[in-house]
Amino acid sequence: MNIKADIAIVKKELIEHKGSLFTAPAILVALFFVLVTFQTLLLGFEDFDHVVPFHEVFIMAFVASMAFFSIYMLITLFFYYADAFSADRKNNGLLFWKSLPISDLRILLLKLLTGTLVIPLIILCWVVVSSVASYFIGLINYNEFSGVIAPWTALSTLLQLFAYLAVALVIVLLWLAPFYAWVAMLSVFFKKWAIALAFVIPLVLIAVEEIFSFDAFQTSFVADFISQRFKGIVDHSIASDAAFNSRMSDMDFEFDSDNDLRGAVIFLERLPDMLWHFISHVRWISLLGGLAVSGLFVYIGSEYRRRFIQG
Repeated sequence: MNIKADIAIVKKELIEHKGSLFTAPAILVALFFVLVTFQTLLLGFEDFDHVVPFHEVFIMAFVASMAFFSIYMLITLFFYYADAFSADRKNNGLLFWKSLPISDLRILLLKLLTGTLVIPLIILCWVVVSSVASYFIGLINYNEFSGVIAPWTALSTLLQLFAYLAVALVIVLLWLAPFYAWVAMLSVFFKKWAIALAFVIPLVLIAVEEIFSFDAFQTSFVADFISQRFKGIVDHSIASDAAFNSRMSDMDFEFDSDNDLRGAVIFLERLPDMLWHFISHVRWISLLGGLAVSGLFVYIGSEYRRRFIQG
């Protein structure tokens, strides 16, 4: 096992995509900090007439950052996989990797590992950075916040939110792995055309299936699979758990009579319970089946690359 070669591949992937992984998020966080500070110092923030506990605003800032960067990450990963499996064919880079004592399958698996674990970890770090920026924005700009929290309290809150939401995010990414492996495999065959074909091929399959099914376009196994993959990560019983729903009923993210975002702190307290509820209802057999399909896509791509692509 050549650990140095493995690390070199991961580093190479991060360097080649440093624009979307480091530069763009840094610009977004900096713009957020500057624009909010500029608006508050020069234009005021008259519409904000609530005295809100700072801890609750800090939690909501993390959740908002998590939502934004999760969407950013899902889009980034799609374009990463559309490029990663074929990018080393540029500038004779493939000749270098083929000279190493490492198989094409291992190279592609390392690229898949980078997209599944390393890149999400980097994006999560940007969530933390944006939350820290929100903390300092609150300290500098707003006197409407009451009970400013100490740095160690903020750090403890960050670690809790980071750990729990990171677990949920990894599960979601593993669930979506077949989609990313699909576009990655296509990039081995078609390079830049992979992005378009990732959508066109399923649409063609759905159309052919509908034409030859003779049921007036009522069913499509391909369309049903794609639809379920996007919305079927948990089983249907998750919504009918009365005990859990009762425990979550007092979460309210609206201002109450005391101008208090009570739901934010309750959300933090209930997060372990929510995470376990989510994990216990994940369709694990379907998830493992999707990972097997992803592995098949990667294997097909590696075999084509090994047999037919020389550099």
